[in-house]
Amino acid sequence: MAKKDAATPEKAKEEKKKDDKKEKGKKGKKDAAAAGAPADGQAATSLANMSPEQMTAAQIEQALKESTDPESRLKRLRSPINVRSCLLNILILIVMTLGIVILWCFLAVDKFNFGTVFSDMMSKFGISQAFEGFWNWLTGLFS
Repeated sequence: MAKKDAATPEKAKEEKKKDDKKEKGKKGKKDAAAAGAPADGQAATSLANMSPEQMTAAQIEQALKESTDPESRLKRLRSPINVRSCLLNILILIVMTLGIVILWCFLAVDKFNFGTVFSDMMSKFGISQAFEGFWNWLTGLFS
């Protein structure tokens, strides 16, 4: 008996070491269980036997646990598209278009007059009419 008792603590230590190694290897299963996924077949069958009301309650309970757990909270994702960058891109497109048109006119026309080309472009785009309308409305307020 004494011989068996001496061997038992050694076996217990070896089994403990093996269990520790198995737990390290099963880390993914523990994470899955913490996330709500069933780790074994028994949990899967218990979910299958639940009524829809019970399942909904279990899901709500799990969501509450995850929402209070600081490790499971997701980082807030930033949207790659925002209004500021969109408007800035449109402004850059307009400025580049005007620059290319003026450069083309400068290269293609013999007697290039920037004032004439600029006023003609503002007229064609309707910008000068908008300013005239705004000016007429503004003077109408104070007259």
